[in-house]
Amino acid sequence: MAGARNSKVSIVIVSIFCVLFLVMSLIGGIQDQTAPTAPVETAGKGDVIEYDAYYAKEVYEITHKLFALIPVRTEHFYITLDKDGLTPYLVQAEPKWFNENFNSSDGSAKAPVHIKALLRRTAPKSGLRVYEVNRQLAELEMSVSEGLYADSNYKLTGKLKIVAGLLVLAIAVLIIWLIILFKMRVLNKVSGNALAVGLIVLSMALVVILVGYID
Repeated sequence: MAGARNSKVSIVIVSIFCVLFLVMSLIGGIQDQTAPTAPVETAGKGDVIEYDAYYAKEVYEITHKLFALIPVRTEHFYITLDKDGLTPYLVQAEPKWFNENFNSSDGSAKAPVHIKALLRRTAPKSGLRVYEVNRQLAELEMSVSEGLYADSNYKLTGKLKIVAGLLVLAIAVLIIWLIILFKMRVLNKVSGNALAVGLIVLSMALVVILVGYID
């Protein structure tokens, strides 16, 4: 009797956690995909900005590691300047983007580079130290906002948030199925191993997404 009650409690707890995470992931992913575009001068967190960059220089990078040992992803941050050359923007982008659009010798754009990016807050756990960026910009008498950076990969991040939610749903289904099979005493070595492998694979995929792409 107690075992049956514990099984039901476990299923309820797993289900509640799954639903909450799924809802939060879907909301976050949809918000990223549908974020409104705002004028650069008045844009704030959650807005998409658009402008043409004429200069870029890499000023910071963050390597996200699994268990503080295994590199998962390296984020690159660039200072970009618009046409007047007076307003710096801190942009997260890929090295390929820089190599294709800017001259490595002096950072000048090969042609005006249109940037469309989502303004995000610099989460404490992200590892982004804006004050170190501003230290590099001090000699240019420039600085960037301490609290915001522009994410040029926001569409991908939004999709991965949705994928993370679906992965949690799949993991929850496997856990609940494992509990049910165990309760019915029909869990054999084959089915147990299959479920265990499925849980490990899905969990590792989820961890990689959370560590590498979602603050």
